[in-house]
Amino acid sequence: MILRRLIDNIKRQAWTAIVIEFVIVVIGIFVGLQVNNWNAELANRALEATHVRNLAKDIRSDIAEIDRILHVSSVRMAVLSRVLVEASGKPLPDGFDSARGRIEIERVPPFADNDPNTVGIALFILSSLDGNRSTYQTIISTGGLGVIRDTGLVREILDYYAAVDGTRHFESDLAQNRDKLIDVERQLGISPVQARTLAEYVAILHASAPLLATAQNYWLYTNRHLKLIGELRANAERLAKHLEDASGGVR
Repeated sequence: MILRRLIDNIKRQAWTAIVIEFVIVVIGIFVGLQVNNWNAELANRALEATHVRNLAKDIRSDIAEIDRILHVSSVRMAVLSRVLVEASGKPLPDGFDSARGRIEIERVPPFADNDPNTVGIALFILSSLDGNRSTYQTIISTGGLGVIRDTGLVREILDYYAAVDGTRHFESDLAQNRDKLIDVERQLGISPVQARTLAEYVAILHASAPLLATAQNYWLYTNRHLKLIGELRANAERLAKHLEDASGGVR
């Protein structure tokens, strides 16, 4: 309709009418574009809120898993610390100087004589981080990070999942050290499922230099794991709080 009037006005050289029609067309196009942009922005904000909310839930799930891992690793560290001291007759160091700087030994509750955890099983059990990455993988595969406007939060998300990957990579090394300990135990005719008292395991360690050395190495790896998983938990708690705060502010 507007195009037909515009053609008629051009034929009649009605320049004022032509200008008016032209302005109407431009305004119409502009308004249409603005409406489209507004709708797209609303969709992005809704998607941002969904991503942030679901990420917060995933991180909280990770924290619960990390707490279970911390408990298992703390028990293992306590067992190793106790048997190594008694088997070697020497106190364990409280840290080491290395090329990366001072490595402190993580503190855990001591392993008591009446502790219900079986020594062999405590050394055998190894909990590793799986993590809930469903939302993060969806975001990455769809390019959804771009809808999160807070660039600092985006960086924090990326750093957290990079730390998760680093921890999982280290846990592969930790598992190899656990397997080495189990192999030496088997060569000595020991099974993790055999119910041995603390004193019995200490006696076995004292009599076997290879087992003692392997246990010392496993102790060091367990210490590193405790540090990594503890730092990851702190990062996860901080990120979850930031995501929860952001989800309340996304409109």
